[in-house]
Amino acid sequence: MSESPSPCDGCTFCASRCTDGIMISELEFTRIVEVLRELPLREVHRVLEQSKKRVWFEEITYTACLFLDNETDRCLIYSVRPLICRLFGRVKHLPCPINKCPADIDAREILKSYTELPLHTFQQWMCLHHMFNFEDLLGIKVKPPCIEI
Repeated sequence: MSESPSPCDGCTFCASRCTDGIMISELEFTRIVEVLRELPLREVHRVLEQSKKRVWFEEITYTACLFLDNETDRCLIYSVRPLICRLFGRVKHLPCPINKCPADIDAREILKSYTELPLHTFQQWMCLHHMFNFEDLLGIKVKPPCIEI
């Protein structure tokens, strides 16, 4: 492996491609949950509770990825981001928006194998794993409100 810095280091131009609803494998889901549970709770809540509505080309809005920090354009789960996110800027059909990275990976075989796996959105995986809110997702117990007698 080369020790030279990645051309992506410090760059956030791909953030506009971070959209909600991408399909991921169960292994990716599990890795994301593990990382979320290791991160500082306050930071995770800050990013997950942000509005994910973003403007694209002045008039068009879209929903950004749940894990995109809208304040910094950084990914909360970058170290375990899904395959499709790892391919941004590396394959011809997902080129780098500022041409910093060569789109030189032939991902046909990888994607063929990947699409044979069961794939769902992150939110669908949450439901399949009986996680219906952020507390379930993060594995924390919320105290019930005190009831005055």
